[in-house]
Order: sequence, then structure tokens, then C-alpha cells
Amino acid sequence: MSDPIQHATFVAPDPAALAPLFAGYVMEGLIATGGMGAVYRAVQRSLDRPVAIKILPREFSTDEAFRTIFEAEAKAMAKLNHPNLIGVYDFGEVDGMLYIIMEYVPGKSLFHSAHGMAIDPSEVVHLVTAICHGLAHAHEHGIIHRDIKPSNILLDLEARPKIGDFGLARNTGQTAQEGEEIFGTPHYTAPEVVNAPQSVDHRADIFSLGVMLHELLTGHLPADDPRPPSAITLCDPRFDAIVRRATEIQPERRYNSALEIANELQAISTSPGPKVLRTTTPGRTPQAGRHATHNQPKTRRGPRSKQSSKAGMIVLLLIAIAATGLFYQYLLDHRARNDARGGVTTIATPPPLPAMARPEPDRSLPQPRPAPEIVENEEPAAQTPPDPDPEMETGHDPVTVTDPESDPQPETEIKPVFDVADFLDNRARKIMRERCAPLVTAKDAELARNLSGYERDLMSAARKEGRSVLRDAYISYIKSYITKCRGDGNTIPDDLPESIENLAGAAEIHAEFLIKQGAITEKMVREISSLADTYILGLEKQVERLREQNDTGAIQLLEREIDLARENEKYFPDLMLQN
Repeated sequence: MSDPIQHATFVAPDPAALAPLFAGYVMEGLIATGGMGAVYRAVQRSLDRPVAIKILPREFSTDEAFRTIFEAEAKAMAKLNHPNLIGVYDFGEVDGMLYIIMEYVPGKSLFHSAHGMAIDPSEVVHLVTAICHGLAHAHEHGIIHRDIKPSNILLDLEARPKIGDFGLARNTGQTAQEGEEIFGTPHYTAPEVVNAPQSVDHRADIFSLGVMLHELLTGHLPADDPRPPSAITLCDPRFDAIVRRATEIQPERRYNSALEIANELQAISTSPGPKVLRTTTPGRTPQAGRHATHNQPKTRRGPRSKQSSKAGMIVLLLIAIAATGLFYQYLLDHRARNDARGGVTTIATPPPLPAMARPEPDRSLPQPRPAPEIVENEEPAAQTPPDPDPEMETGHDPVTVTDPESDPQPETEIKPVFDVADFLDNRARKIMRERCAPLVTAKDAELARNLSGYERDLMSAARKEGRSVLRDAYISYIKSYITKCRGDGNTIPDDLPESIENLAGAAEIHAEFLIKQGAITEKMVREISSLADTYILGLEKQVERLREQNDTGAIQLLEREIDLARENEKYFPDLMLQN
């Protein structure tokens, strides 16, 4: 998530240098800097209240048109009064810099709390519904935000969202001027903001809201993974329709009001649909992404019975494991039914693969050979190889010719002239592996992030253990366990170690992150599989070259490789992932 265009000439002033310019405030420090200025924490002396002071770059104050719009919008925003909007107290200019004084929110942004991770759908409904109400209030008073994204949503100490940074805001009646700089954040900004800025209205915020809804549900931007949310995390399919309509390319096809989105989200909340991907510990309400900052409140849990025995914990664990097994079977059956109908299935994450860095190749198949580089007008170098091994060092059975009308005779090998083994090993396979390398690297990085989230949640569960002796033991066990997982390629094993299997909530946490791990690996394999056609095309081009030389033996070997890559969907990914 990038900030708007950076102003290279802007350097955030030191808080001490600003102190004389704001005599009515005690400057406490710099909070953050960005493309639209810098934000400081201060205390208003007269009211003894904390505030946030935003300073804009000097070039804005020299633009008379911007100054006029800034003043009008600041006055309009100061009239807004809503619990999900950051209040505006004052504005002005000091030392050639425009400033705005706002409500101080003692918390972190939604970006810092949930970036890269899917949030529990029930928490998404809570957060986005509140954001919709705040945004609708601004729209009703003629204010368009124009830069809705997680980093502009702050969470207070009660995890309530507040929309901030109206620095790009515009009155609904105000149109962009010709030549005016286009602000916004890539992937969140509606198409018309760039393509037709004069026509932008409140529906541009609706588009950004839809993008953010998709991201909170899946952990990915639509630009990175355009599949419907339910196909990524198995959330309620009704979310798909909301995201799809909110992010329509044509503004007139989107929702006309943020309140419409809020109402549809509430309908999902009050009328639950299919089960979602994430599982939660009984008695615990998930926070934003379950990794909100330490400033956010911890969810209260009901008192734990002091008479609960170890046997009771084991029974609960067995029930959780059985439920997880039934859930996996449900996913498989659901996918099978959808596949049989030829429809689009919403089940995109299968049961997790075994705990390994790469999927194990199918050993029942002949081991394949790689894809050729596509080089036009290249003439293969004819050479006479020494008597080759019957399998041409390719792992395939020798190619032979028989007379179908005669009695079975010993097969006669057709020796190729072209060095197929060298071509496959040192050109085709090498080239395709280089193309697949970024996908493997991305998978490894996602596995590392998934393991970090797994460790965080296990540690959180351990710290809730009431008995200090058990708590310290669990923490020690988890540290050792996670170190081993990191050594195994950041992969989570199928089974919890006995040392922590009785930890309350550990089974649910393990099942959740194991499913995520399987989805990460499946995504990589799917992306690698999409390159199989390129591999086949390269082989076919090489076959065409060999036909001109009538090299039947080499052609047959390459055609066998083509058939394997085309007919077995596991063949090419396994080939690319072999060491």
C-alpha cells in the first residue's frame, strides 16, 4: 500500500522548531510523514486535550486555488460530527505552511493491524459497517474523501474505526481543474479518478471501500488476487456480490450510498450463510485480524472453571479434531459436486499439503525433461552421440518401432541425432525454472509470514494460561517448536507436538494456519501450472525444427515429453520443483 505522490522537497520540520509557531500547544513529537505532509502529536494548553497537528508542504500554500479549496473543505469537515470520523478542530497557516488540527486517536491504523492477513469475517462486518456509516455521514455533508484505504483508518483503544486524513477530500460540487495533479493510492483509486477526474463523485469512495473489503477478507488486494473472496478464504459467498458491485468499473453500476453496503453487511451478520475459513477459540471474540496492536483491548474471556480436568481438556481436543476432519471432508465433497456440475466452485483451498517445502513429485511417472527456449530460426547442431543409454538419460523408456502385423519381435531402438537430454536439461528446463523462481520465492515469503502469525497466536494462547508454571512451560515449548518449523522451510507439520496439544485453543489455531499453509502452496503450484503451455510451445517449436532434418528418434522423445506435460497436470509443477 503506497502513499500518494511524494513531495521530494518536503522535509518534516523538527517538533522543537514548530513549538514557537503553535504557542497554544505543547508539541510532543512527530507521529508520521507522508506525501501530503507530516502529523505531530501535541496537547492543547487551554483544554488540556491531546490533538494531532498536520502540516502540509509549503508548495500547497503558494497555490491560491488549493488554498481556497483547503479552507472551504476544512470548514466543511469541522462541521462533521460522527464517532467514525476523526474530528477537525482548527486550521490555518504558519511560516508559509498550511496546517489542520484534528482529534488525536491513540491507536494504530488498520493497515498496521491487519496488513497481509485475512480478518475474521464477523470482525470485517463490524469494521466496514462502521466505516460505511462514517463515510455516509461525510457524503451527506458534501465531502468526498478520495483516498479510502486501511492506512487512513485508525483504530482507537476500543478497536473502533475512525476515518482520517481528509487531505485529499473535495466537496461533492467541486470538480477537478484541468492540469490538476491526480492524487490517490494505486489499486484503491477508482478508474474515473485517473481517466475522468472532472466526473468524480462520492462513488469513487464506494470503489475504494469495495477494494478494502476484499483486502480485509482475503489479505490480498483484488489487483494481486482477483478471485472472489469466497474462493480465497471460504467466507460467505454473499461478500462476493458486495465487492463485485462496489468495484464496478462504471460508477453508475456501483452502490449509490455507503449505507447500502452497511445494510447488506448487516444482513450477512444477522443471517449467517456457509461456514467460513477461520476458526476461533470458544469464548473469544476476534480482534481486527487478531493482530491488532497492543494498544487495542484484549477480549474478555469467561471465567475458566478451576475444576476442569486434564481429561476434560483431552475430550474437547478430540472433539475439535473430529470437527476439523468433518470440515475438510465437507470442503472436498463440495468441490467434487461443483466440479461435477461444471460450475465455478467457491472452494479454492484444499486440505493442507504434507509439511514439506515442495510437493513431492509423482514417482509413478517417468521423470520429465524441461522446456526449450523459444529461439526463432535457430538451426540445431547435428552431432553423432556415442552409443547412448537405452533411456537417453531422460528417464523415459526407449523409443522403438514394431510391425503391428508381425509376431512380437524384440523392439528396435531409434537413435536420435539431436542431443535431447542436453536440450531438455540445460536449456528448456533451466529456462522454465528461472521463470518459476519468483513464484517459489513469493511462496517461501508467504510461508514465513504464515508461520509468524501461527507463532504469535500460539504465544497469545500460552500467555492466557492461568498457572504460571504451565504458562512458562508452554512458552518454552512453543519457542523450540517454531525454531524447528523455521528449519523445515517455515512449514507447519500436520500434527501438533504433544508438548502443546493440551494448550487451550492450540488445536483451532493449528488447524487454521495449516489450511492457510496449504492454500499458499496450492497457489504457487497453480501459478507454476499456468506456465506449462509455454513449456509445451517451446518443445513443439523444437520438434518442427527437427522435422526438417527427419530426426525421428529425437522427435519421438520430445513428443513423449509434450504428452506427459499436457496430459498430467502434476507433471510440469513437479518437474519445476525438483532439486
